[in-house]
Amino acid sequence: MLKKINEILLNHKGKQNRITAGKIALALGINEDATHAKTRALIFECAKKYELPLAANNRGYYLITCQKEYDEYMANLNSRKAGIEERQEIITKNFDKDKTV
Repeated sequence: MLKKINEILLNHKGKQNRITAGKIALALGINEDATHAKTRALIFECAKKYELPLAANNRGYYLITCQKEYDEYMANLNSRKAGIEERQEIITKNFDKDKTV
């Protein structure tokens, strides 16, 4: 399956040429719910195995082709990471506060 995913992704270079996890699942014959969790895991495994410069957004997956796409994707990941860290701090603070009540 990873080889097939690699072949699919190699045809989707650049942000304007995205493909959704749903379409990849369909091409692989995977039938799953709307989250496409299995397919998404396979896509990431494929990126690791074949060392692909894979990016994703809410509209699909694509291979990064230029510095601008790379910079935009790294900024997106950093923003998401900052959001997760903020949630961790809030939950930890609220949990610690709740323990004293």
